[in-house]
Amino acid sequence: MKELLERLKEAERKADAADREYENDPENEEKEKAFDLAYSEEYKAFEALARAIVKATAGKIDTQTAAAMIRGRRQQLETISEMM
Repeated sequence: MKELLERLKEAERKADAADREYENDPENEEKEKAFDLAYSEEYKAFEALARAIVKATAGKIDTQTAAAMIRGRRQQLETISEMM
């Protein structure tokens, strides 16, 4: 799970950077495409982490709850992942 958290953080950094670039030049189609790609990668990393949480809890935490945990309880997830 630690690796998936790191992958999500990196994807978020890339998406944020691409978003800033696109906001600075919204007419630039290449920057729009770069943002779309970065956001897609962030979404994939988020979904992979949510699935891992569901799997690690043998389904006791569902996907919706796992997603809420990622959004609202990131620090606690990082602490738990360090223990695994």
